[in-house]
Amino acid sequence: MKIRILGEYAPYPAPDGATAGYLVDTGTGRFLIDCGSGVLSELLKHISLQELQGVIITHYHADHVADLGVLQYAIMVARKTGSRVDPLPIYANQEPPNKFQDVTYRSDVQAIPLNAGSVIQLCGARLTFTETVHSSSCLAVSVEQDGKKFVFSADTGPSPFLEQFAQNADLFICEASWLQKDQGPASVGHLTALQAGEMAQKANVKKLCLTHIYPGYDREELRREAAEVFKREIIVAEKGMVLEV
Repeated sequence: MKIRILGEYAPYPAPDGATAGYLVDTGTGRFLIDCGSGVLSELLKHISLQELQGVIITHYHADHVADLGVLQYAIMVARKTGSRVDPLPIYANQEPPNKFQDVTYRSDVQAIPLNAGSVIQLCGARLTFTETVHSSSCLAVSVEQDGKKFVFSADTGPSPFLEQFAQNADLFICEASWLQKDQGPASVGHLTALQAGEMAQKANVKKLCLTHIYPGYDREELRREAAEVFKREIIVAEKGMVLEV
């Protein structure tokens, strides 16, 4: 599997940047995880709308769904002009229900509900989900294919359930919203780079990729903080980067 970083910033993009978006290529198809600000433009640099076989939406904070509306329009236009045939399935967190209902768009986009118990097959991969510790309902995603596994934390605070969910993953793409010196209240549901490293260490993952990065941060400082506790390979996400599993 290949995971292309389309956007890694939060809660807003840096100049020429984008917020959460990850294009997964399984070798048999491509799907998108989250659709934040600037993600659709980045997506279209790499694939056509016809090639997009599905979307996963972890939760409805704007830095994860800001481009969802324009994606709906793009699919509508593509189907009207004949450059796409099928409706786009979007597998989206079913909570809250009013946000989930807005994911379906005319006959062009079909919303399919997700919760922590969901198991789906998409582009030849098996996807499972677990609830994270966040200020609103949010789902972490595990993607498995041919004995390989990567896990995307989505937005989360410290969570033993997520540590178990990510056990022995080949790649853990984990949020690192803060440096330790800037740590916010637990009620917000985010991690420092140090906490991301701690979670990766406890989960015994092979490789850690830090994402969900505040635009003003020094990436090397984030990497150093996570490396205090996680002693394997650490990558800091950057738009255009491709990670292989």
